[in-house]
Amino acid sequence: MAKTSKAEAVPLARVVGEGVAAVYLPVDALKPNPRNPRIHGAEVTKLARTILRTTWGAPVIAQASTLRIIGGHGRIEAAKLILAGLEVDGILRGGSDHRFDRGAPGPALVPVRLVDVSDAEADAMTLADNASALQGRDDASLAVEMATRSFERGAPLMADMGYGADDLDRMVRAAGDAVLAATQGNAGDESKSTEPQLGGLQYRIVVECDGEGHQGELLERLEAEGLRCKPLMS
Repeated sequence: MAKTSKAEAVPLARVVGEGVAAVYLPVDALKPNPRNPRIHGAEVTKLARTILRTTWGAPVIAQASTLRIIGGHGRIEAAKLILAGLEVDGILRGGSDHRFDRGAPGPALVPVRLVDVSDAEADAMTLADNASALQGRDDASLAVEMATRSFERGAPLMADMGYGADDLDRMVRAAGDAVLAATQGNAGDESKSTEPQLGGLQYRIVVECDGEGHQGELLERLEAEGLRCKPLMS
């Protein structure tokens, strides 16, 4: 007799699409990894509100043989809050009949990518999912541009993500301080050198603006001329 996998034994499990190794599973069917080093707290509520304001993104990653979570512990905790009902922007949303995905065959089901790996490989994948050494870094000016392109400064959605008005101001100031420090450092190095150092130099102009509106006008004008610009605030 053929063995039945954990996913096949769960009611309402269904393949997401042809050729896609993912299924819909009940939130409670997934088991957290007790060795997961990432500690979750109040940010889970912010994540739950973000999911309700947008939609469920990538599938949770789980070990096929045990249904133990590899990647997505925070989202599963957020999903439980959503199923319990959560106030978002003054409106009670979620609940036990919530559908996390419009294509889900029923409520309270999340998309899960099942992978056939050993316990050691599963732990390695969990560590890799959280490892800062494997992550890139944010360009402050691009983050500010994206956060303000479609949303007003201080929008609740952006604030829950850590891109509120004060957060953006801090990012811009930090980026400006880094640019000025690098510029001053280059100037100091050049003053100590007795040989001309032309290779690798970067030439910048810092323009003082009358306000945010003036800054926006200048950025638009300079970018229209094909110049690369970064908005800074200090």
